[in-house]
Amino acid sequence: MGITFCCDIYHRYDKVGRLEIVDGKLVKNEVYTDNLLYHPCPRSTTFLSVADALKDRVICEERCDQDMLRYMHLKQYNVYDILRFTHGVDVDDFIWFKFDGEEIGFDDVRVR
Repeated sequence: MGITFCCDIYHRYDKVGRLEIVDGKLVKNEVYTDNLLYHPCPRSTTFLSVADALKDRVICEERCDQDMLRYMHLKQYNVYDILRFTHGVDVDDFIWFKFDGEEIGFDDVRVR
């Protein structure tokens, strides 16, 4: 069984897309904005191209130490688990992920 990763993509308060990866296969990559800079992988059509874009949203494995993993309650480095913990938020942009079943907004996830 492969990766399952389903979320809405937001830029600040606006929903700009939908991403669904089920069992390691890209099922849906929708874009709801004309500004392609607001979506991390607007033209990706394969799992590998989406996976590469998602990897760019987390600290690289070489720089992720045990203290960081402990803070995120993770036993090992995993891009998808890190994205779930951080919601894909970075200090230099306003893109974030809202996973299915979550009742949160930008004010809950933004870097302060």
